[in-house]
Amino acid sequence: MLGSVYGRELEGATKSDVPNSPFIQEDIMNKTHRSLVAALVGLISSLTVGCGDSSEPAAPTTGTLEISVSTDSANVPVDPGGYTLVVDNGPDQAIGANATITIAALSTGRHLVRLYGVATNYAINGDNPRWVYVGTDKAPAPPVSFSISRLAGTTDCGGCWDY
Repeated sequence: MLGSVYGRELEGATKSDVPNSPFIQEDIMNKTHRSLVAALVGLISSLTVGCGDSSEPAAPTTGTLEISVSTDSANVPVDPGGYTLVVDNGPDQAIGANATITIAALSTGRHLVRLYGVATNYAINGDNPRWVYVGTDKAPAPPVSFSISRLAGTTDCGGCWDY
């Protein structure tokens, strides 16, 4: 059986018996449709593969941040334990009272840097915490500096550091 045309069965008929039947037209349309779909899928696949095949390296997604601390001790011994530095609520990192550290492999973009552990008779000049921007090797971030000064009118309390 070949199929049906307008609800009538075409028993024993071949395609050559009914050359202009809707069945044959539908068959041709189905083949054409499948060919077009296959062609579009091939084109999309080629474009997708082509987009990922770049001769240029991928843009870096990490950078480094240099952070320095300077403490104005004015003839007063500086806290020997230094301070604690935190970037984006990450792990604590020790930094000396007059030191510089470099933190590598930070994601590019904005980060929050906080310094704490400063003795009560000293103050951090400027914002703390402060927002900084980490760039890439091609556009590095400017160094971050924390300046710590002894508060006016305070005395040398030798052991008042915040351990």
